[in-house]
Amino acid sequence: MQKPSIFFLIPLLLLLSPLSTLAALNGRCTGSKATGDYKQSGICIKTSTCKKYKGTTKDGACPYDPDDVKCCLIDNCAPSPDGDLGPHSYCEWTSDKDSICNEFGVWFNNRCPGGDNYKCCEIP
Repeated sequence: MQKPSIFFLIPLLLLLSPLSTLAALNGRCTGSKATGDYKQSGICIKTSTCKKYKGTTKDGACPYDPDDVKCCLIDNCAPSPDGDLGPHSYCEWTSDKDSICNEFGVWFNNRCPGGDNYKCCEIP
């Protein structure tokens, strides 16, 4: 009998790995607790990062992440060296087709945690 190929074993091991490896740090909030604004705009980040950005956290919306990672909603974008944004700014996923920012707002870089697809939107 021939031994299994290493190329067969690697995908099999990945499939059998625990769900904790599916953590989505800097990803969208998910699960049954991710509803309303949290599902639309929330990001799974460390609670310390959420606090730094003056966001609010929601438990249970980042189900495969470690305990110190929670869904964070940021209502006012972080200031920049050239000043604060108005009161109508928030962090949101740029890929959301229904975002009001695509029609009426302005996207700003480097005002929100996460990657390039999670930015600050200001409605003037």
